[in-house]
Amino acid sequence: MSAPRLIDAQMTADGVTLPRMRRAIPADCTTISPWRSWGALVRILVCAAGCLTVLSLVRPTVSGGIALVWQIPSLIALWVIYGWVLVGLFVLGHDCGHHLFSRRRWVNTLVGHLCLSPLANGYHAWRLTHDHHHAYTQLRGQDVDWASFLVTREELASPTLKWPVVTRLGSALPFGVFFWIWWNSLVRGVAIHRLLAPSVWEREKHRLRMSGAVVAATVIAIYGGLWFTTGFWGMLKYHGIPAIIAMATGWVIIAIQHANEEGLLYEPEGWTPAKGQVVSTFDTRFPRWLEVLWCSINFHIPHHVATGIPWYHLERAGRALRAAYPRYYQERRFHLRNLLAFHRTLFLKRVDGERYFVFASDAGPRAMS
Repeated sequence: MSAPRLIDAQMTADGVTLPRMRRAIPADCTTISPWRSWGALVRILVCAAGCLTVLSLVRPTVSGGIALVWQIPSLIALWVIYGWVLVGLFVLGHDCGHHLFSRRRWVNTLVGHLCLSPLANGYHAWRLTHDHHHAYTQLRGQDVDWASFLVTREELASPTLKWPVVTRLGSALPFGVFFWIWWNSLVRGVAIHRLLAPSVWEREKHRLRMSGAVVAATVIAIYGGLWFTTGFWGMLKYHGIPAIIAMATGWVIIAIQHANEEGLLYEPEGWTPAKGQVVSTFDTRFPRWLEVLWCSINFHIPHHVATGIPWYHLERAGRALRAAYPRYYQERRFHLRNLLAFHRTLFLKRVDGERYFVFASDAGPRAMS
């Protein structure tokens, strides 16, 4: 039996609840440290400025001759590093969405716009859908992330399929899960009301429209300024390509934090808040310098158990949870093979006698996500 299925059975037997698990986390792990929050923002902005400065010194041309041998690899490396710096900026915006950057709500809102808008994410739209993800993680029919497009083979052929073109295209494409993540990002930006309950839309629509206006103004300012000063190539060189790398990296992180070849997706009758946050949530370890650059978002289990933990306490909270619940804690090192599982089409498969689905592919009977 797979590790998540064993954990599900063990949690059922133990009657574990989220409040009980949270008691294992040191109380000071929820303490907000303004100097660490602002220090991280300054560090990220300094790194971004450094990347932009070095990028300005690398000027490959068609007639560059032998210099292209070092210019092209240098340019690519700088784009990747700058993109990964922008991932860290996004994670700080993520903390703002959880009101963890500052004790003052208006500061979280202001900094959240600053961090998310350059990557074309509306702060309030992202905050609301992300809160929904935390409330209903791995619950079929409720999660608004990529898992909402997962269907059984029988459902895929149904004429009543929701988002039929998007669902079928993602099911047919190699790495279709990333197409679904991109689609959700697009919908969040231009049709957020389709992801929210009508009552939430009515309550939040003014903030959502304001948030969209901030994103539009930021993107126009960035690309308009670059077009005016550096032309079309400068738009790509100094922001477009690094932003695409940042978004693609974020998609990978999103997927592997809740995806495993043995993961589960629950029916409402089998889901509990504790199971939703733990059974198919994974810590994925990267080289230490990347974990620092990405503000420890890879320590994802403690973040789902207790969303009130700022990024700089996540690793310590994870150690406490692992010590208290070693049978529940799933940690793995990132390998490229983690991505290969996404190459095959994903389908849900109901498990007889259980109230959850596993993931089956066209490649065979292996469970996967």
